[in-house]
Amino acid sequence: MNLPKATNLVVLGAALHAVAALGDDTVLEEVVVSGYRQAPALESGLSVSVLDQATVAAASVGHFEDLIPLVPDFNFSGEGSRARYFQLRGVGEREQYEGAPNPSVGFFIDDIDLSGLGGIASTFDLDRVEVLRGPQSARFGASALAGAVYLRSRDPSEERNAHAELTLGDDGLLAGGLAVGGPLGAHSSARVAVYRHRSDGFRRNVYLDRATNARDELTARGKLAWDLGAGWEGLLTLLYANNDDGYDAWTVRNDAYTHSDHPGRDQQRTSAGSLRLDGPFASGTDLVSITSVADSDVLFSFDGDWGNAEFWRTYGDYVYDYRYLNPRQRNTVSEELRWASKPGNGWFGNRTDWVTGLFWQRLDEANRIDSTGIYDDRNEEGYCAPCLTDRRIDSRFESSTLAWFASTETRLGAGLLLSVGLRFQRWRADYSDHWRDINYPLPEGGTSCAEFDCRPQDDLWGGHVALGLAVSDSARAYLRVARGFKAGGFNPSLAALQSVAALGPQFIPYDPETLLNYELGLKGSWRAGRLSGEVSLFHMDREKAQLSQSSQQVPFDPNSFVFVTYNGQARVRGLEASGRCLLGDRWELHGALGLLDSEIGDTPGTRAVS
Repeated sequence: MNLPKATNLVVLGAALHAVAALGDDTVLEEVVVSGYRQAPALESGLSVSVLDQATVAAASVGHFEDLIPLVPDFNFSGEGSRARYFQLRGVGEREQYEGAPNPSVGFFIDDIDLSGLGGIASTFDLDRVEVLRGPQSARFGASALAGAVYLRSRDPSEERNAHAELTLGDDGLLAGGLAVGGPLGAHSSARVAVYRHRSDGFRRNVYLDRATNARDELTARGKLAWDLGAGWEGLLTLLYANNDDGYDAWTVRNDAYTHSDHPGRDQQRTSAGSLRLDGPFASGTDLVSITSVADSDVLFSFDGDWGNAEFWRTYGDYVYDYRYLNPRQRNTVSEELRWASKPGNGWFGNRTDWVTGLFWQRLDEANRIDSTGIYDDRNEEGYCAPCLTDRRIDSRFESSTLAWFASTETRLGAGLLLSVGLRFQRWRADYSDHWRDINYPLPEGGTSCAEFDCRPQDDLWGGHVALGLAVSDSARAYLRVARGFKAGGFNPSLAALQSVAALGPQFIPYDPETLLNYELGLKGSWRAGRLSGEVSLFHMDREKAQLSQSSQQVPFDPNSFVFVTYNGQARVRGLEASGRCLLGDRWELHGALGLLDSEIGDTPGTRAVS
C-alpha cells in the first residue's frame, strides 16, 4: 500500500486502578458474550476486556467514560459534556458535526444499538462491560469496524434484593440510585433501576454569574424476565435516559472561568427497548430472537466565540459573536434471528459448534445545523470588517441493512480451537440535504440555496479466522485474521460543491471502508484466578479509509471551516497489554497499556454519484 505522505503517530496510554473488592470470594468467572454464545474469556480467540460487576461497582464512578482507562487502546472524544464518540486502536469518530451517522465502534446497551450515542451510559446497576477490540463484522456488522462495546445491566433474579447508593462531591455533585428486583410470580421476575446525577460542573461563567457547564442526568431501566414454558424464556428491557447537560467548557485564559454570552448545551433524550426470546427450535438447535427499537433526540450547541462583546473589546476594538446549533433526531428498529447448535449437538462428532442467522435494521436520522455570527474588526490592523456567517444545513438520512451471518468453532484436539466467521450484508441508503449560506452563492449567482439527493447501495462482507492453542492449563495463545467493513457515508453537498476547495459532486458520497487485521496474542489466568492478563500484537491495513479533514476556509469568514470525509489509505500497528492482580482478600490492581503507530495517506478517492 502506497502512503505518499505518511504521518507517524505514537500513542502511549496507561492506567493503574486500585479498588476495594466486594468480598472475600473475588475470584470471578469472566464471561464474554461473543454475539452467539457465552464462553470463558480465556478461550476466546480475540482481544477482549471484561469488566465484571465487582470491578464496575468498586470503581465508584457514575459514567462509562470513567472506566475507559482500564481498557488498552480505548479512547473517547471530548467533543461534548459526555463521551459519545469512541476510538479503538486509533480508529473511530471524533464528532458528528455534519453528514450522516457512520460509526466505526459499535456501542450496545442490553441488545440496543446506540452507536454514536454513548453519552447516556450510566454505570449504575451494571452487571458487566465487554470491549472487543479489532474488527467484529461477523458478529455485529458494519458498525464494528474497529471493535464493539457491550454493556449489560443486571438481570432480574429469583430472590428479592435491593441496592442503593449516594454520592456527594465538590462542584455541587449529588448523585444517587435505587435498584429493586425479585420474583413477580411462579414464572416471572423483574428489576427496576433509577439513577440521577446532578453537578455544577468544573467551570463558572463569570459573565452570566452561574454554572453553565452543569450536568443533570436521569437514567431509568426496567427488566422483565419470564418462563414461557417448553424451554422458552423471554427478557424485556425498557430504557429511558435524559441527559440535560451544559457545554461551556473552553476558556481563553485556560482557567476555571468562562465568558460566553450564549453558552451551549449537550442534551440527549433516549427511549429504547429490546425483547429477547430464546428456546429450542428443532432437534439439537436453539433459536434466539432479538428485537430492539430506539428513539433519540440530541441537541449539541456551543458559543462559537466563547466570549461576549465586553470581554472581546479588551483585546481590541471589534465585535466577535458566533453561535453553533445542531439538533438531531434518530430512530432505529432492528430484528435478529439466530439458530445455534445446542451443547452436545455439534457437527463432526460434536467437535464443531455452529450458529447462523439473519439481521435486519432500519435507521432514520434528521440533522440540522445552524451556524451564524459576525466578526467586525475596524482598527488599522484588523482582519476584516465585517465578516458574516449565516449557514443552515438540513439533511435527512435513511438506511436499511439486511445481513446473513454464520460462525463455527471446532475443537481440533491437542488444545487447538479453530473459529471461522462470515457475514454478508446489503446496505441501502437515501441521503438528501438542503442548504443556505450567504458566503456560498451558487455558480449561477442567482440564489444561495441548493438541494441534493442520492441513493447508493453496497454489498459488503467480512469475517474472521482464528486459531487458538492451549499452551498450558492456564494460558492460551491465538492467531487471528479478521476482515472488517464499514458502510459508506455522505458529506453535506455544501462542503463538496460550494467550498473554496470546490471538490465536486463526486465527493458528496464516499465509499465503504474495509480493514484487514492480523493479530497474535497470549492470555492467561494463574494462582486460582488471582492473577490474569493478556498481551497482543496487531497490524491493520485500512483500504479506502474514511478520513476527515477541514475543507478550505472562506476568506474573511473565521467560522467557515467545513469538514470533508474522503477515502484514503491508512495502516495501524501496535501492542496491547492488560492485567489484574488480587492483592490480599480485598484489593485489586488493574493495569492497561497501549502502544500505537499509525500512518495516514493524503490522496483522496473519488466516487460517482448515483
